Amino acid sequence: FESFKRGNFSAADTATVLNNTADILNKSSDGPLAKFFDDIKTMCQMVKAWSKKEYKGIPVKTIGMVTLTLVYVFCPLDLIPDYIPGVGLLDDASIVGLCIAAIKSDLEAFKAWAKAHLK
Repeated sequence: FESFKRGNFSAADTATVLNNTADILNKSSDGPLAKFFDDIKTMCQMVKAWSKKEYKGIPVKTIGMVTLTLVYVFCPLDLIPDYIPGVGLLDDASIVGLCIAAIKSDLEAFKAWAKAHLK
């Protein structure tokens, strides 16, 4: 959450996403995040491909935004703690929606690349 507030990301943030992808996807499969599930899954794949240096066609600003967004989704204690029933994931969904809107063209480019390169 500290990286999100600072607006920059680190290797530790990337590791958080890579090591917790299953938890991020599980959290995103229901509630307010469910409508973004496919894009969140794609963003997780993007971070993985970027970290393995398989996908290089992404601006640092975009991968930073994606990484910090996914760390925010993973972190249970954020602006509105996730354990609060009914509203705990609304801030997460808002952040994800803003990220997707900001990186739409980069996300589409990655999807095209992934379709050709990832099995």
